[in-house]
Amino acid sequence: MIGSHIIPKFYLEQFAAPSTRGKDKPGRIWVYERGKKPQQRSTSVQGRENGYFGFVRPDGSLEESLESDLAKREGECADALASAKSELFNWTSTASRNRIAFYAALLFSRATQRRDFSASNWADLQKRFADLVNDDNYINDLAAQYRRRYKEATPAATRKRLLKLLKDMGSASAAKNVFLSDLMKHTEFIKNLLLHKPWCVWRAPVGCEFVTSDNPLITFVPVGGREFAPGHGFGVPGAVAAFPLAPTATLMMGLAGQPESQTVDAARTMKLNETIIRLCDRYVYSRTLSEEVRKMVDDYAGTTRYGVNAFLKTGLEMPNMKDFMRRHIGL
Repeated sequence: MIGSHIIPKFYLEQFAAPSTRGKDKPGRIWVYERGKKPQQRSTSVQGRENGYFGFVRPDGSLEESLESDLAKREGECADALASAKSELFNWTSTASRNRIAFYAALLFSRATQRRDFSASNWADLQKRFADLVNDDNYINDLAAQYRRRYKEATPAATRKRLLKLLKDMGSASAAKNVFLSDLMKHTEFIKNLLLHKPWCVWRAPVGCEFVTSDNPLITFVPVGGREFAPGHGFGVPGAVAAFPLAPTATLMMGLAGQPESQTVDAARTMKLNETIIRLCDRYVYSRTLSEEVRKMVDDYAGTTRYGVNAFLKTGLEMPNMKDFMRRHIGL
């Protein structure tokens, strides 16, 4: 079983202090967790989970080729990511912008908070499907539809098949496999939304640093002059995406009319840090130990969560499953 880094070690190295144990040793990063004392840890051990990117086969074993594919794609982005924090970086390069947008979107798509969001959506789908299986009218109509081709398609046999599917949907492995199957498609979708936003880089002033987290690509809508309302969809009008590149620099996507690079004041630096902390799943990371960050983690960490009070549906609801399935099969 492969020990996977949920947030890549290479990304965490951009925020790490060099190891004092040797030139080639992993860097050290401060790790904050709500209600706990901050700890300095090696980037090689932080955020590892065995089999995180492994598809579960029917026999319970893991198929882990996705881990290798992700490592290859991440490696293709490494030079651009490491260079992007520099004031000399060429932001007009289409290739570099594509790599950074992909990398940021991938980190969003693979994060534990989106995995949990995906699992919640899958659980909701199961509930809707269970209601469908218990609908006698639907089962009778479906059996009649299929009886034109299959003599054995009685209502009882039809319900039995659907109950087997419902049972399979309820397994933990099914929710995980859905999350992994959707990973690259979701990444490409978010990447394209990011590429259509105006980009600029915020630089931290002397004496301040940007933090990052286990959910590093975040969104917010600016409210007034200094407030950020966190957790809006990437396509929501006015939504800004922020992706910390290093303690000194954060890529901002969605702020129109701003210079390509600017040093922001301490207040905006800490407001962005607060927003990053609000949207973390569990961990926040910084290069240097900060009492102010520790306090914000205790006050705000994980208080904005996908599907709970962020990325919520707005406007018209999707059609219910009964209506959708009836139309889908022509009933």
